[in-house]
Amino acid sequence: MKLPEKGREVTLAEIAVICRQYGLTDLWKKIKDDPPVIPFKSDGCSLWLDQWHGIDLYPACFLHDLKYWCGYPGEEAERLIADAELMIHIARAGAPGMAQLIFAGVRIGGHAAFRRSFSWGFGRRPV
Repeated sequence: MKLPEKGREVTLAEIAVICRQYGLTDLWKKIKDDPPVIPFKSDGCSLWLDQWHGIDLYPACFLHDLKYWCGYPGEEAERLIADAELMIHIARAGAPGMAQLIFAGVRIGGHAAFRRSFSWGFGRRPV
């Protein structure tokens, strides 16, 4: 399945299909039961590269953005899991060194306290 392009608003119906395709049943339930108020758009690998030496990092970053978009305040374990899954996805794509670097970056820069367009829970509150 080809994921929606960077910057395009993704409908809940499309998100449902993506979650099914990637086996993200719990994520879809969270979104369906309480959709974030801000529509979902992925910015790809926030402030980073979407491609690295011919490796497409965008799918991993898109799914990570989806998890961050619907996050609730205080979900520290869920955020850590999302970040670890991003690292694993990128490592499996063939960029293990980059995966570690990106993991460190999202752990530092993705905290909800920064209230950025890519911070944890960005779909649930105005930036």
